[in-house]
Amino acid sequence: MRVLITGIEGFTGNYLEKFLVSKNFDVYGTTIENPTKSTHFKCDITNIEEVQDILIRIKPDYIINLAAISFVAANPMKMYEVNVFGALNILDALITLKQSPKKIILASSAAVYGNIGGSLSEQTPLSPVNHYGNSKLAMENMARNYFEKLNILIVRPFNYTGFGQENHFLIPKIVSHFKAKKKTIELGNTHVFREYNNVNDVVEAYAKLMTSDLNAEVFNLCSGKSYSISQIISTLVEESNHNIEVKTNPKFVRKNEIVDLKGDSAKLFRFLGIGDFSYSIKDTLYSMLNKNP
Repeated sequence: MRVLITGIEGFTGNYLEKFLVSKNFDVYGTTIENPTKSTHFKCDITNIEEVQDILIRIKPDYIINLAAISFVAANPMKMYEVNVFGALNILDALITLKQSPKKIILASSAAVYGNIGGSLSEQTPLSPVNHYGNSKLAMENMARNYFEKLNILIVRPFNYTGFGQENHFLIPKIVSHFKAKKKTIELGNTHVFREYNNVNDVVEAYAKLMTSDLNAEVFNLCSGKSYSISQIISTLVEESNHNIEVKTNPKFVRKNEIVDLKGDSAKLFRFLGIGDFSYSIKDTLYSMLNKNP
């Protein structure tokens, strides 16, 4: 079985490729940069002709679309072009070519919920507060028009992390300070609670959803467990035997920030047949702290 992962050389794509290869799938991918493997192909998903060429060449049984612009400060026009029209190009190209993969998974985001606190289920009203969240919501709304034509699932990942994630993300930034034995770190509000799941749990969920019989569904990719940055810091102090002084930088403090934001994992866990993800927050931080390139 052939799997096509768009954005394969990103953080998630790298882990997902390794996991699927370990399960004996033939994995191919696209990247906007020059590819690093013979099974990866340079492709701009905003160019439908390039997308069609890849689909003709690979004829995938499964597609997982991870290609996106997620950096909130990025060019909004480009963000909508990639996140919305790039995803639609894949669907339109499949219809034009009369290809019907067993499953197409479109990665949305928990950002579609916006600034709402509490435990967010798939039925929670959606109210994104930035271009990234709004672009993902627009993608979801447009993709629903293809539900009767193609086998599509939409997933909304909540925060996740792991070794290899870039240091401009919060948890890798904090871990890097501990690894470097720095004396201080500047952060925002350390008493807000968010999910920080392990990328390995996330890619395993992707794989199980990919091979499922489900169609035209939306899933939160979440654990339902949230942690404060203070708890993260305390765990890293314990694991590293290194203390660090946390300084509050007003630039990093958001106005009216929700105290506790997490997903409702009931639907996902019911499908997966589990009661919890495999990796604890301690496992995740330990791995990030002790692995070296």
